[in-house]
Amino acid sequence: MFKHRISVLVAVGCLTLAGCSGGQSSVAGVQEPAGEQDVSSRQQTDLAPSPSVALPTRGAVGEIPNTQQLRELLLQPGEAAGVPDPQYGVRDMHRSELRPLPTKPSPAPCPTMWGLLNQKGAKAAVSQTFEAVEPGSPSITFLASHSATGAAATFARLRTAVAACPMDDSADRKATVRYEDLDAKGFPKDTIRIRMTFTEEGSGKPADVIDRIVSRVGVCIVSMLGMGPEPYPRLSEGSVLRQIERLQAAQGL
Repeated sequence: MFKHRISVLVAVGCLTLAGCSGGQSSVAGVQEPAGEQDVSSRQQTDLAPSPSVALPTRGAVGEIPNTQQLRELLLQPGEAAGVPDPQYGVRDMHRSELRPLPTKPSPAPCPTMWGLLNQKGAKAAVSQTFEAVEPGSPSITFLASHSATGAAATFARLRTAVAACPMDDSADRKATVRYEDLDAKGFPKDTIRIRMTFTEEGSGKPADVIDRIVSRVGVCIVSMLGMGPEPYPRLSEGSVLRQIERLQAAQGL
């Protein structure tokens, strides 16, 4: 039920279970713009993964993973809770979904944020829908590959856009966006946590929450998110760290 509501609510920032990557976020952080620094629900369900699958072997130096290779780099059944059979849980994102955002004129921060969370500008991208329902466990992963310098530039542009978009009311529901740099052990330097809270005035319903971690790993960017109604815990870090491990192994990082 909730997954259906989320897929409908983000007409603005395509966050459907079918594979749009993006959605509004709210994350608190040291660098949060509008003074709100609480990445709500600090409690975290750290659902430890139980890896029973070997890490991928290293690819060719400088190789940019294509769609099929990205599929192989996603978490595999047995590596984390709720990982589905790849035949049913993974969707290839079409080239038309990955068209780059315009640069002249550059979009405003909020549209830029939604576009980049939807993998705009990526060379290839896939989405993976999880079956786990425990609050704090992953709901969707988006994995994208970029050109040699494109991943770093895209991540920097996303971080700047998120910082400049503390609130977006361009759709039927208002989204509050908070973020923080995530410098916990095991995460690459280019990692942020984004927390998005969606409210609808006068609905009387609990706010919907998307808690997401976005990390650049070499030429790839992974965006993993959990979602549910408030109160909602932070996304567990275990599955994200395992996904990062797979990307590092494949790129020899």
